[in-house]
Amino acid sequence: TLSKLVTPKVLDPFIGGVEKLKLDKITEYAEKATIKAKAAPKPRAPAPAAAPGKPRPRPRAPPKAAPAPTSSPVVEDDAPAGVSANLPPHIRKKLEASARAAAIKKAQREGRPIDDLLPPPEPVAAPVAPKPAAPKRPVAAAPPARKPVAPAAAAGKPRGAVKAGASEAVKLRFANDESLDEKIASALPAPVLESLASAKWKDRMEAMDQLREFLGDEAARGSGVHPELVVRQLSRKPGWKESNFQVSARAFQLISWMAGEDELDFNTGAAALSVPALVDKLGDIKLKGPAGDALTAIAERFSLQFVVGLALDPIRAQKSPKVVADCLTWLNTQLLEFGVQGVGLRAVADMARDAGLQSSNAQTRATAVTLMGTLRRAVGTAVMDLVGDLNPQLVQLLDTEFARVSDQAMPEPTRTQRSAAVSKGPGQGAAPVSQDSAMDDLFPRQDLHATVGAAVYKQLGDSNWKVRKAALDAIQGALAATNNRIQPGVSGDLYTALKQRLQDPNKNLTVVALTVLGALSEASGAALVPNIRIVAL
Repeated sequence: TLSKLVTPKVLDPFIGGVEKLKLDKITEYAEKATIKAKAAPKPRAPAPAAAPGKPRPRPRAPPKAAPAPTSSPVVEDDAPAGVSANLPPHIRKKLEASARAAAIKKAQREGRPIDDLLPPPEPVAAPVAPKPAAPKRPVAAAPPARKPVAPAAAAGKPRGAVKAGASEAVKLRFANDESLDEKIASALPAPVLESLASAKWKDRMEAMDQLREFLGDEAARGSGVHPELVVRQLSRKPGWKESNFQVSARAFQLISWMAGEDELDFNTGAAALSVPALVDKLGDIKLKGPAGDALTAIAERFSLQFVVGLALDPIRAQKSPKVVADCLTWLNTQLLEFGVQGVGLRAVADMARDAGLQSSNAQTRATAVTLMGTLRRAVGTAVMDLVGDLNPQLVQLLDTEFARVSDQAMPEPTRTQRSAAVSKGPGQGAAPVSQDSAMDDLFPRQDLHATVGAAVYKQLGDSNWKVRKAALDAIQGALAATNNRIQPGVSGDLYTALKQRLQDPNKNLTVVALTVLGALSEASGAALVPNIRIVAL
């Protein structure tokens, strides 16, 4: 068939080495073959040149071809492998937290470093540059909708991460390399190490007591063993999956003791290696006491903010609703005992919503509602803006809890944090926490000038009352967008422009201008004295 299609002359050079018998067969079948394909059309002869006296006709434009279908844009995703970018945000966050916690547990079992597995620090939100607005153009009024979360706050603090202070960055002193076994063997007594690996639980429990006594004696002589080495050994033998609760209780008590001893250098690395394992046992009825005490001791040594930052992801990763409920109860107790100073309340609220309020277990939802009630006592009704869209039943539960605690202030902290005490000064205890300082974490104060722009000053003095009203509405919308929390240094030009509206021929605009002046003072915390003089004089 090919021979008849392209002619034998074209095909012969390619089949020159074929046997004669086969060539005869090819020729025979080529004569019988039928070609159904149409021959290519002959090229048209060039058109004759047009006569010089006649104008050349303008050729018609060919019809436009249909645009080729473009491929869908590729969306880069930084989620872990196996996590689809098409999942809902709260489900995707749970899967990411679960994968991170599982990787941390595996690294602890194998004795590998967990520096790269810890939650990333929060990026600092870049200031928003003001956009120049065209003059004499009315500003669209913001709709009087529910107060949204501050943009800079939402961009600067992702869900599920709490940034520890600069002095509390996790620093591991020992690497999980080949020399780690040698360092542990040279630091701890050989009989203790052998007993920790014994198959008899009584030997392992006795080894815990011997290890604590040995560490106390070494610390008294000023040559104490570094606690991070001890924690690394505990994660290996007997291990965080110890089957006997008495041995695990002794291990947690040892961690609590090391965190409370000033003579021992219990560093952030030792704490970071311990916190995930301690959080996992908060749901164990026999171990929740020792595990909670160890977490409290670590919080007192560093800060509650540091411990909460390490604990949120392990809490999210819990599969059992009962364990999640016990973790939320523990967290609520810590906030009441330590106070909320420095704690990333936005991340706490996000975790309570994802792991608690959206749980199918009634007990877990109830503990999450109680935790949200504590946040309501700390920062007021603004905490409702953090929970997002909930079903009517949950909204009703939250409203009931908020109404119950509306008249209750946060109690005075009964526990101290070493970082807070040092920042305040020796002998003065922890600094009192104001509601405004807690709100700064949830809704950082924004620059009003960057939100409304400089064109609003001219619009307030426009001859058209509709333009003036649009400018006033724009200021009110900007205040609502910042959750009524702006930086105190409001420009005096804005107060001057608003003062002129107090004499506006349209009395309705005068009322709106008075409302805006009051809202500015409330949103900024206090009006500056020069601005008060501008309006009053």
